[in-house]
Order: sequence, then C-alpha cells, then structure tokens
Amino acid sequence: MGIDNKPEERYTSRSEREEIGRRTNAGFARVERVEVDEGANDLPTGAVGEKLSEEEIRRRVGEGNFETAKDDRQSNSINS
Repeated sequence: MGIDNKPEERYTSRSEREEIGRRTNAGFARVERVEVDEGANDLPTGAVGEKLSEEEIRRRVGEGNFETAKDDRQSNSINS
C-alpha cells in the first residue's frame, strides 16, 4: 500500500472539516494571545558593536580560516 499524500480526502463531510478548522484556529488563538512585557517587541536602534581589528578576527576564527577567507577568489552570492 502506498503513502497517502491526500489527507483532505479522509474527511469527506463538510462539518468534519469545519470542526477540524475550528480546533486548529482555537489552538492558534491560545498562542497569539500570550501577554508580553511592554517594550519587549521594540527593535534595538543603538550601535551593534565596535569594529573588530584584523588581529581580533584572526583570534576568533583561527589563522588558517582567516587566510583562506582573505585570499578566497570565489565571488559572493548575489542574494547574500
């Protein structure tokens, strides 16, 4: 027996599909109504951080990785 890729065919009656939709919507509503602290959704607008020196980058990524990335002749992705 093959894999059933059409679950919508299992619920043939309209009332059964509507009931499933109501239960799904109620589940989403419980999550959406969660109370959050005031200002919790505010985006930070300050400076991100200080510019790293070449020595600090070398320390964080390692000498080999730094040299490989520095001399990489591969072009950057257009979408990045």
